[in-house]
Order: sequence, then structure tokens, then C-alpha cells
Amino acid sequence: MRRSRPPVSILLLTVFGFCSLYAPQPLLPVLAGEFGRSPAQASLLITVTMLPLAFAPILYGYVLEAIPARRMLVTAALTLAFCQAGLSVADAWWMLILLRIGEGLALPALFTALMTFVANSVPENQVRQAIAWYISATIVGGFSGRAISGVIAELWNWRVALGIWTPALLLMALTVSRMPASQQTRFARITPDVFRQVLRIPGIGLSYLAILCIFFVFAAALNVLPFRMAAVNPETSATGIGFAYLGYLSGLIVSLNADRLRDAFGSEQRMYTVGFILYGIGLVLFSLQSTAGIYIAMFAFCGGMFLVHTRLSGQVNHLGNRYKGVINGIYIAAYYFGGALGSWLPTELYRRAGWIPFLSALGVMVVIAALSLGVALRQAHRV
Repeated sequence: MRRSRPPVSILLLTVFGFCSLYAPQPLLPVLAGEFGRSPAQASLLITVTMLPLAFAPILYGYVLEAIPARRMLVTAALTLAFCQAGLSVADAWWMLILLRIGEGLALPALFTALMTFVANSVPENQVRQAIAWYISATIVGGFSGRAISGVIAELWNWRVALGIWTPALLLMALTVSRMPASQQTRFARITPDVFRQVLRIPGIGLSYLAILCIFFVFAAALNVLPFRMAAVNPETSATGIGFAYLGYLSGLIVSLNADRLRDAFGSEQRMYTVGFILYGIGLVLFSLQSTAGIYIAMFAFCGGMFLVHTRLSGQVNHLGNRYKGVINGIYIAAYYFGGALGSWLPTELYRRAGWIPFLSALGVMVVIAALSLGVALRQAHRV
């Protein structure tokens, strides 16, 4: 019997893909100082890479539907490797932005092809377990990209920290080029008519609003965190900032035990409630004037986010049996659109108004997300 774990090379490429997405985040204060940019301007390095991920489900379906997954994996991995190498030698701000846009265009293709390989690498009855492995790899990549980049930047410099991912991506491109090419991509075309039909499903529109707000808050907090840590303690190193994201790994526990946690809480609603409470506790703890408080806050904050996100992604699939590809595509678009906005707009609020008003604004967004999801669940249950 085939195992539910996808090929190791696919999981590693997933890790390295997310490493390239988040590697600049702990380095934002360093890059801001190096190129004379404000926190909001430095945060554009994350925003311009996330924004294409928001529109990819709408646009990519028309151009990538028939491309073999292997070809897309290799092309995307080589593009990322080229961009990471370019980032490590760039000597102008516009070059950094342009290269990050290039990565933003490659990452949606990479992630789609990876999910195709994951789904096709196991028997049909083991797809959910395989996807759990994939999600776990994305979490490991999100943490590793931040933590390792912080350590490398302190040991050497920020250029090495960004360039270190190039050989890893080149190696994985070579490895996956030898894999079977039979898998096809599974982009679903999101036409205006289908889009309207999906939004007519009771509860689904507010569910999309909830995930947009949730990832808006998550991206905002994690993007401003390096600047906040530098303000609390100017002697905080890049390594210290990188390992502040250790709480991100709490998502591993949640993603690999989502069904057990749901059974332990007794209902979806209780799991959501606990998730939002933890999210709020994390925001409150962020207000503490200490580096240790930030470290503790990250565990509550990330744990709450993944509790909600893990179940909400399944919830939108449960709401409609038709157009699952479109439903998931819009979910991903809402998720990353919220992340793109959150990684930029609140950073300017932090610069102008300070940390507490910044956290207060994020708290309002959490309340909007909780209320939206509560109404969405009631609408769905009436059907």
C-alpha cells in the first residue's frame, strides 16, 4: 500500500519555496537602513511578492491549465533561484522590488504544481493526509526562511542570507526534473458567472471576508515585528528577530492534529472561539515592553491563527460541493490579498501612530473576522 507521505523532494521544494517568500522579513530593518527606506517602504518587499498570489487563481487558470506540473515546478524553481541570486547582489532598491515581483509571479505556479504532485502521489483515500504533510512543509518553510535568514545575516550579512537559498532551489529543480511528467495542473477558471454563483452560496462570502481579515492581521503583525523588536531593544540581533518566529511552528501541531483537535473541542464553533481568543491574547501580549513578551505572544498568536485557518479552509469546501476548484481559488485569493494589504498598510500606521494604535487596529480586524465567521456559520446552518 502506498504511503500518505508525498515524495521528500516535493516536500523539500515546498519548504524552500516558502523560505524564499519569507526570507527578507526578519531583515527588513537592516534593508531599510541599508537603502534608506521607511518601514512601510521596506515592507513592500513582502507585499509585492504576496500580491500576485492573490490574483493568480483568477488569472493563471487561463494560461497554465494544460502545462505539466513537472515543467511548471522546474521553471518556477529556476526562476526563484535566479531571483534569490539577484537579490543577493542588488545594489539599488528598484532592483530588489523588481526581483521580488518576479518571485511573486513564480510562486503561484510553484505552489499549484506542488499541490498537484502531492494530490497525485498518494491513493485517493489518503489525499487529506498528504495535504496535511504539504501544509506542514509550508509551515516549516515559513519558519526556516525567517529564522535561518536571521542567523545567516548575523554571521555574515544580508546578501548571503538571501543568496543562500539559490543552491537549494537549483538542486531541487534538478531533482524534480527527473520525476514523472504525467500530472497536469488543476487550476480552475474563475469566470464572472461562476464567481457570482459561488458567492450566492449561503455563508461563503462572509467566510472569505473572515479569512481576508485573519491573514491581514497575521501578515501585519509579523511584518512589523522586526521593527518593534528593534525599538524595544536596539541591540536585538537578526538572529533574535528570526527566532521570534519560533511560535510559527505551533501551526505544525495544529495542522497535523486538526481532526483530533476538532474532536477534543467538540464542535467547529468551539474550535473557532478558542482560536480567536488565542489570537486576541497574542495581540495583548504583544503590547508588553519586552522581547520575552513578544516570544510568548507569538505562540498564542500563531496557534490561534492556525486553529481558525485550518478549519475555515475545510469549512468553505463543505459549504459547496460544486465548483470546489473555484471555491478554493477564491479562498486563496482572499487569503493572500489580505496578506498583501496587511504587510503594507498597517506598517504605515505603526510609523505614524505607534505600536499600541497599531495593535488596536489589528484587534478591530480580529473582531470583524470573528463576527463575519459567526454570521457565516449561522447562514450556512439555515440551509
